[in-house]
Amino acid sequence: MRFLTPLVASAAALLMLLLPQSSRADLGLDVSPAKYEVQLPAGLTQTVPLTIRNTGADVVHVQVTIVDFNVGTNGQYAFFRPGTNKYSAATWMSVNPREFDLQPNTLSQVRLSLTVPAQASGEHSAIVFFQTRPTRHQGGVSFSERIAAKIYELVPNTLRLAGEVDDVSSKSVSGGQRYLVGFKNTGNAHVYLNGRIEVKQGSKLVERLEMPKQMLVERGGARVIDVVGEKLPPGSYTAVALIDYGGPNLTGGEKTFTVR
Repeated sequence: MRFLTPLVASAAALLMLLLPQSSRADLGLDVSPAKYEVQLPAGLTQTVPLTIRNTGADVVHVQVTIVDFNVGTNGQYAFFRPGTNKYSAATWMSVNPREFDLQPNTLSQVRLSLTVPAQASGEHSAIVFFQTRPTRHQGGVSFSERIAAKIYELVPNTLRLAGEVDDVSSKSVSGGQRYLVGFKNTGNAHVYLNGRIEVKQGSKLVERLEMPKQMLVERGGARVIDVVGEKLPPGSYTAVALIDYGGPNLTGGEKTFTVR
């Protein structure tokens, strides 16, 4: 995950905005691995190397922070201080060094130490941010790049994948029929969703709609899947949602609705 942060100074305030990677200012910071799954038994400690590379043309000063996060029902990330999330691993982690200079076209390693409490089970997670010191550009705008490594700690022999469809709804919209499917992660690890919606009239299949692929739902999280199908003529229909979350069985739900 990558973020570019332009800092615009004025007499009244300092405005910070997050821009996507496609922003015109590319500072060239990269981290590997961007996602790391540690399988460490409860009560033990492990050190993980994270490699930071500066592919840009300038020296950058990098600061390292560990944060909690969650992923909303629409797939958007939000970030919080360590220990906020019920399933956080942030308070189990430390990094060294916490800040450093990185020359152009060079790399450096940050050591992430993780100590798992003796009573831990299931999956816990956190994000490690690497952020550059702002660099000033023409017009008084400074850009700071922030990249992230997502860390999952998986306590061996305690993981359980489970989930359920807890709501299906449908309504007519301009030019089509909209379907909303709610999924709840009831297990103790993150899952990825794949699935489809079958629209039936009696025993006849009217339409089959594929859901977006590989939708992430974190432990304890939920997702609302939004799919728009073709416009339906008046009548009574049933929408059947089927989801594969990687567990032993599919989960699903259905909703009968009327188009007038």
